[in-house]
Parts: sequence; structure tokens; C-alpha cells
Amino acid sequence: MKRVFTVQTVLQFIFLLGFWLLLSGHYDLFHVSMGVVSATAVVLLHLRLRRLHFYREEMQQVEARIKQQYPAGLRPLRFVYYVFWLLWQILVASLQVAYAVLSPRMPIDPSIVTFKTRLPGTSSRVILGNSITLTPGTITVQLQDDEFVVHALMDVSASGILDGSLPGQVARLYAKTPGQVVGSTAIIRSKRDM
Repeated sequence: MKRVFTVQTVLQFIFLLGFWLLLSGHYDLFHVSMGVVSATAVVLLHLRLRRLHFYREEMQQVEARIKQQYPAGLRPLRFVYYVFWLLWQILVASLQVAYAVLSPRMPIDPSIVTFKTRLPGTSSRVILGNSITLTPGTITVQLQDDEFVVHALMDVSASGILDGSLPGQVARLYAKTPGQVVGSTAIIRSKRDM
């Protein structure tokens, strides 16, 4: 497998260098060396993307398992409902953040919330991460596989994540009864708050 990847990388370099030489029409040391530099730069920049593409078969197997659990795919009517539901959540969160900022006591208690989800595929996790970031008071800091790291401004900001309502709404975009979506939750606070 690794050998095939290496051979394809070398062939890509040769093709790019040949294309450069064909288009330039000059075969002196300067133009040939610039072709080598350019072809090398493109191969190196493209290498990480090719590694992801090269392992597509493994990803397709994972997607096939997900499709067995969620055979319907994205439900368009549910998506329309979700957009309006999310707009309402954004409005409510905006008012909560405005109250916290304008209040003399400033009840801000920042924390990092980590949790894992069982959502059907990459697109659902991206929808959840973007929805969290769109909602004032929370921002998705990191998304890796099924694990999310979210910064929350206040406890009430993270409540929609911890009780599973936001991830549950995203899961309902793909299945009528998704079951428990959120697990392995943890809240990390700064030492001064403890």
C-alpha cells in the first residue's frame, strides 16, 4: 500500500515536470531547475490531500456502516425545521449573552466542554460544530472524529450541548429516533473558579 502511494507520488512529479517543460519550451539550466522546484512544491503541497484521498476505501467502509444505521440520509423537511429552530436558539442565546454583559454582576463563568457524539457521518458533525459556533456564548474549538471541544461563556450557554438537545436536533436530520447522541461529557473550569 505504501509502495503504491510512493510510486504514484513519483509519477505525479514526473508528469508535472514534463508538463512544465512542455509548456516552457526552454531546456536550459534555469528553466529546468525552476520546473523541478515548481513540481516539487506542488507535490509537497498536495501530499497531505493525496494521503486522505488514498485512504478513501477505508472511509467508504465506515460510511457504509453509518448508512446501515441511518439509511435515509439527510431529511430535507427536517432540515428546514432545523434552520428555524437554530435561528430561535441563536436569538435566545444572544439575549442571554447581552444580559450577562450588561449586568453589573457579569455572571460570566467560562468553561471548556468536551463530549463525544454518535452522529451519522462527517457532514452531521460539521453541522453540529458550525451550529455551536453560530450560537452566541459558545464556540467549537476542536472537532476530531467524534470528539468535540467547545468553549462556553456561561453554564447556560453549554446547557443545550450537555442535555443533548442541540446534538439531538442534528441527529434528527438523519433519523426520526436517533437515541442517545451525546456521551463522555466533561466540563473544565479555570483554577480560580474552583
